[in-house]
Amino acid sequence: MPAEHPNSKSVTGVQRVLAAQNGAIALLLILLLAVGLRLALWSQPLHQPANDEVEYIAVARDLLAGRGWAYYESYRWLRAPLYPLFLAGSLWLAGGDLHTAALPNLLLSVLNVALSYALTRALLGTRPALLAALLTAILWTNATFASLYMAETLFTSLFVAALLATIRASHAKHPLLSSALAGLLFGLAALTRSALLPFIPIAALWLSYTLARRWQPARWFQPAGWFLALIALVTIMPWTFHNQRSYGRPILIETGLSYNLWAFNEPREDLDTINRTLERIPNPAERSDYATARGLERLREDPAILARKLWPNLIYLLRVKPIQDRFLMESYYDSIDLPLFVAALIFDDALYILIALAAIAGLFTASSAAPSPRNSGTVFRASWSPHLLLVAWLLTSIGSMLITHGEARYRHFLFPILIPYAAWALYRPRAASIQQRRSTTIPIISISLIFIWTIASSYPRDWAIENSARGWSTLIGDLNRIAGRYDAAAAAYERAAAAQTSPEPLLRLGNLARSSGDLNRAVAAYRAARRLNPIYEPTAALLGDLLRSQGQLTEARSAYSAPYLDQQRLADWSWRERAQLSAPPALLNIGDGLDYGYINGFYPAESVQGASARWSGPHATIRLTAPQPGPALLILRIAAPHPSQQPVPLRICSGQQCHTISISPGWRTYYLPLANPTDQLELNLPTFSAPDGRQLGILLDRIGFE
Repeated sequence: MPAEHPNSKSVTGVQRVLAAQNGAIALLLILLLAVGLRLALWSQPLHQPANDEVEYIAVARDLLAGRGWAYYESYRWLRAPLYPLFLAGSLWLAGGDLHTAALPNLLLSVLNVALSYALTRALLGTRPALLAALLTAILWTNATFASLYMAETLFTSLFVAALLATIRASHAKHPLLSSALAGLLFGLAALTRSALLPFIPIAALWLSYTLARRWQPARWFQPAGWFLALIALVTIMPWTFHNQRSYGRPILIETGLSYNLWAFNEPREDLDTINRTLERIPNPAERSDYATARGLERLREDPAILARKLWPNLIYLLRVKPIQDRFLMESYYDSIDLPLFVAALIFDDALYILIALAAIAGLFTASSAAPSPRNSGTVFRASWSPHLLLVAWLLTSIGSMLITHGEARYRHFLFPILIPYAAWALYRPRAASIQQRRSTTIPIISISLIFIWTIASSYPRDWAIENSARGWSTLIGDLNRIAGRYDAAAAAYERAAAAQTSPEPLLRLGNLARSSGDLNRAVAAYRAARRLNPIYEPTAALLGDLLRSQGQLTEARSAYSAPYLDQQRLADWSWRERAQLSAPPALLNIGDGLDYGYINGFYPAESVQGASARWSGPHATIRLTAPQPGPALLILRIAAPHPSQQPVPLRICSGQQCHTISISPGWRTYYLPLANPTDQLELNLPTFSAPDGRQLGILLDRIGFE
């Protein structure tokens, strides 16, 4: 037998150091990729809130305005408090700007990439951990939720950190500190999503059992394990006591389960009736009791409801479902450009299917196929117990979804567990022994076939085909337009409009016709787009502006004032896309229905003190065209009816020229000489908080040059 080289140990040590450095560099690159992808999606115009976002934003703004939890006095359930508090803090840091307030959530999403790496490394080794981090970084669900005002990202951070602390406690020499940290994190995660509650005693039981196996003689009762549950309970209790004081009886965290019990067990009432009934009950505790009673009453009538809902809920959980927030679009009605649509098909749909199938294989093989000790970085190299903990979460969470209510976005709570095992299966597809592969082949194939059939039978194929065809023709049209081939571009836009009933290709066709001087064709295209969707802001803005530029003021007002059209979103879109619109006049009558594209930082028009005007916020911008170069006289009709009834200082800047004037509470006309006015005026002033949460500055009725 050859003698061992004296330097072999040092060489091995150097290799390990180099491997660790390479792993750290790879992780850093993955984190940078995660940051870049999330910032690219976030940098789009602010998306229209959907689903639970509307509720969370309203509650956060109430908290900032000092109204507490008043929202839940008239809502259908009481929500867990931590995410609204987190969002309120984010809004406070962002100065009330909703778009900027998403950045703390984005940072949490990047943190989740690192946490996925840490969890996978603790269980399965360093190299699978890098793959898990990459999957977490590029999975579209994670990237889009970073910019959504939803609780999923915060919950994932707290939950995965709690799992890591629990695993650390199970092998620590002095486990109490790690156990306390795990309990705190589990408690905070439950205050974010109360669906975690049944899992907390399971985690405590697992930790006690794992510690008992380490100590000799083995003792079933291990204080560190149950200390986790105690700390979690202590973390939750302050909110429970708050509910006791506010509503007359303790509510542990939230009342969503009582709502689900009535609304999703084949109720005899429709959802609108259920919602209206519950919203008429002002006390959340009484509301919860009523919903629970109605739900149990229905289950007593027909207990088989629970069995009948299992398969539909499984389909709802597993299926691919296009929803409003999938692409972070500014409007629910926006068409998706082809590159973005294809990216989502690959990194959302296809990657989800890959992760799920690989995770099924990984879950059956990883627990007994220990990774190589070299460079593995694992905490447990041959123990099945941590895997049992993670499987317990999958079973309890999926089980609760099946018997309550399943939604596609709920699998967000499964990905932190599925991704590590998917990475393991993809990195080491032959890690299991031949005997193990034989014993697990049938269950792996059976579960995979069920999953594939569910996806294939419920996939929205028509939606994917139509969007792909429309997106491809639109892309061809855009390329031809850039190249100056207007006829080819118009033909491509017409093909896009035929491929999918959407206003977007028609708007592009109208813009093309307008830029080439064919105004009749432009009006026809805009009108066709408006007929398809009159409450889509660009259809109103583009048609209204073209009619306004042609002097057809009555028709322009009609285009701008379609029923149910969001006037604030219309004003915001028109300002941001003002380069597409006509040049502003020298005089603006604010709030007359024709000022879109010329104003920013104003609220929708209203009748105040006998005039149709707009309230400004703390900062506002106005576009005007000076009648001629050189000095001009700016005329403003303004009022500032603040609650104090004191004059309000208004600072007006035109380029480098700034003036401050004092605005009285009632309507007055002010004259301001400007030496060389620019085409844009900046207004800055103090505001007060209105009862509806708006920050109000001045009322502006008319502004222009003499």
